[in-house]
Amino acid sequence: MTNDTIHVSLFSSFAHARAAAGGALDGAAQPGPFDRLGWFEALHASAFPEATPLILCAKAGSAMAWLFLTGGQDGPVDGITNWYSFLFRPQFVSAPLRETRLRLLSALAARLRGVTPHLRFHPITDEGGSDRALLSDALRTAGWRVIPRVMAHKRMLHLAPGMRFDAYWAARPGSLRSTFRRKARQRPVVVDIHHRLDEGLWSIFESVFAASWKPEGDDFAFLRAFAQAEAEGGRLRLGVAWLDGAPAAVELWTVEQGCAYIHKLAFDERFADASPGTQLSHAMFRQAIDLDHATRIDFGTGDNGYKAAWMPETVPMWQIDAFDLRHAASWRPAFATWLSALSQPTGSHARQSGPPSGRRAALDAAWPP
Repeated sequence: MTNDTIHVSLFSSFAHARAAAGGALDGAAQPGPFDRLGWFEALHASAFPEATPLILCAKAGSAMAWLFLTGGQDGPVDGITNWYSFLFRPQFVSAPLRETRLRLLSALAARLRGVTPHLRFHPITDEGGSDRALLSDALRTAGWRVIPRVMAHKRMLHLAPGMRFDAYWAARPGSLRSTFRRKARQRPVVVDIHHRLDEGLWSIFESVFAASWKPEGDDFAFLRAFAQAEAEGGRLRLGVAWLDGAPAAVELWTVEQGCAYIHKLAFDERFADASPGTQLSHAMFRQAIDLDHATRIDFGTGDNGYKAAWMPETVPMWQIDAFDLRHAASWRPAFATWLSALSQPTGSHARQSGPPSGRRAALDAAWPP
């Protein structure tokens, strides 16, 4: 690919992007659910129904890099994400080497300088910093001023290959294990874990959410379509805990390529004293570890307190803002973003080793060596 000419294409419709991708952004061709073209298309229709997507592809030979974006009218251009997105990152096809990816992404970043003075990507949650570093390097190469910030944290679990659920469970806090033992003895639930989906099962899922503490605002049509697609791909794990003949808790997971994703969970508050969610999670983790052989489990966005007992590791959720300072319109938001990054205390990333964050990251971004 080194000597191949890079061709950059812009698409304003998912149909045209799908035709150009030729199936390379579907199903198992990509590493996870948040990398598939179908995910971006459905999410854009749900979250940005009035907006026109901005889809970019850089191609050199058989290698491709893609960015799925939206916005830009009197505001920044953003990655297509919302609260359902565990991560945002570029998608690649036939480009395993970092050198190739950087060259392709730099071409996209250069093309975007003629589109908007402000780019914004969130959440970037790579544990080793590879996605963040690659995207930042590509933007800087193309002349953007890049400012990264840690906006929140999330929970992840890494398991040694071959680890069984019993070993994982033995390492959980005593309070969690004792709660499970006590509740499972006093008011045991019956757990069903479904790999397929039908209207009746989805109706149960929605009914538990309606009776839960969860605030309103979920797009159940979007979630239903996502769950159906995952079921058709053999990736769905939808758990239901039954108590006294009624659904007491539900959890929506998917599993693929060694990673289990926890998308949604809720319990009926009428059954709170039985801890049906804890009992169901126990069964879902056992399924993921012992039967699906997951070596990573991703608890989604946010660092809610209840997640810590199940997963000891925290991972930062980064936002990358990039500004084209040739445009005066970018100066005020760039300065405000830089001040926001400076306000992060040094060591705000201390819960995980890795590249610097907070003031150090802001300074490195504003004045890279």
